[in-house]
Amino acid sequence: MQREQLGERIKRLRRGLELGLRETATKLGISASYLSQIETGQLKTPPAPKVLEDLAKLLGDNFDTLLLLAGRVPEDISVKLVSDHVLTTFLRTAGEQGYSGEDLMDLLAQNGRK
Repeated sequence: MQREQLGERIKRLRRGLELGLRETATKLGISASYLSQIETGQLKTPPAPKVLEDLAKLLGDNFDTLLLLAGRVPEDISVKLVSDHVLTTFLRTAGEQGYSGEDLMDLLAQNGRK
């Protein structure tokens, strides 16, 4: 199954809340044409984290999910990855071995915290 794209998700959630494009854009403090470009995937660069955060709040969605769909890595995560090369290697190895994020969270829950 193909993963939902950022714009598709935003449009689906917006429509599910029965919000019009212009109404939503006004609430976010952005232009309707910019929101339309987000929804249709016509932007050359992903929306700024603040826009994604505001969208997540307005639409009742997860901010991290929108960041990832936009191709952005949350700042706290990127700082951790840059400062801890072993963590990067761990994530790459876990992915190569077929572990999902959910699998890793389950392992942490089973083993408790440090």
